[in-house]
Amino acid sequence: MMKSELVTQIMRFGVVGSVGFIVDASLLWLFLSLGVNPYLGRLMSFPIALVTTWALNHKWTFGATHHAHRKGHFRRYLGVQLTGMSVNYMTYSLVITILGRDDFVILSALVAGSFVGMFINFCGARYIAFRV
Repeated sequence: MMKSELVTQIMRFGVVGSVGFIVDASLLWLFLSLGVNPYLGRLMSFPIALVTTWALNHKWTFGATHHAHRKGHFRRYLGVQLTGMSVNYMTYSLVITILGRDDFVILSALVAGSFVGMFINFCGARYIAFRV
């Protein structure tokens, strides 16, 4: 793969990740406003963000890698994302546990967890889920 293709994939992955972050954050805030605690709220918002990012990454970011069956892509993507989400969620939970549950801390925890998980998710998506 050429360097420019890698840069394009990284940029697209970032855009898709931003969309996923907005979905995750919006749903988390909805759940929090309904009285759900921040730990459970995040566990509820993440699966929807995961399906959103899978669909976008499958079609747009890694669209040239359609040599594998769609279900195979999703299973591998799910495995990668669950690994990234574990690190993401641990970071998120740690920040909230240490700093408290006010809105700014929860948002900061969401950003910190997403940032840490992003690196695992890109490498896993590129080299495992979509096997570029």
